[in-house]
Amino acid sequence: MHAILRRGNSSSAEGAVRFVRATVRQSRQLATHLDVRIDAGLVTGRVLDAMDDEGARFVGRIRNNAVLDALAAPYLKRPPGRPLKEGDEFAVELGTYQAGEWTRPYRVVLVVIDLPDPKTGLRELFPHYFVLVTNWRLEQRGGWELVEHYRRRGTFEDRLGEFNGAIGNGLSAGSFAANEASLLLKLLAFNLAGMLRGELEDASGCGWDLRRVQQTVLKAGARVVEHGRRVIVDVARAAGVLWDRLLDRVQRWWSPRDAHAERVWGRAPRPRHWVPPPRHAHLSLVLRE
Repeated sequence: MHAILRRGNSSSAEGAVRFVRATVRQSRQLATHLDVRIDAGLVTGRVLDAMDDEGARFVGRIRNNAVLDALAAPYLKRPPGRPLKEGDEFAVELGTYQAGEWTRPYRVVLVVIDLPDPKTGLRELFPHYFVLVTNWRLEQRGGWELVEHYRRRGTFEDRLGEFNGAIGNGLSAGSFAANEASLLLKLLAFNLAGMLRGELEDASGCGWDLRRVQQTVLKAGARVVEHGRRVIVDVARAAGVLWDRLLDRVQRWWSPRDAHAERVWGRAPRPRHWVPPPRHAHLSLVLRE
């Protein structure tokens, strides 16, 4: 949706307000519903205010401080007696909170995780906890419902690893403008590769790693022959089946009903209903070879 290049020594939140506003406004052109789940590095008053002013719902993890630790302290004490074998985790409403540099208060929710180690079966000396900040109202999303919503923030970190491994993040040009242009081109290529990967997943019914798409489909061996004013591409037989599936899916992107698009591109875009992301986008990481 949107991307910018920043200096290598810039802080996490530098330029985030302008970036968030531009991203939200561009996303509204395609999305019927928009909410944001953010990391602790971007939870600043100006960033939260920007999302709130744009009418976007958000939930993010806020870094602990002395005030939040004092609010959480009463809920971190274990009850007397033998603890439950399966452990415990719960959410507590802490009301509203406004940090020193914030211009308005926001709702905060304490999340306490007191689970035994899966290997040893023992608990840590003190329960683990963190705090979520949000502009969702309590009647819209309860405490634990908000936690589950925050945990379904997808696998962006894994996708970023795919981008670095498959497309490449090397920016070695001499000027900042050239590096930014290179980054945007690579992100466009990553977007297109992700669309092709999605079509292959729908056609085959299984997950595809982006590098696997590159190595087995996009970089397949082929012979190019010019014959009768035509260029014939003879793809290797091993990849031919996959290319047939992929081309069949890509052809569905267009329909000849739009006269202008048909005149310019040969075919017009076909309107497609919104389809929710596949279950594995939120439940598991992408498997790599």
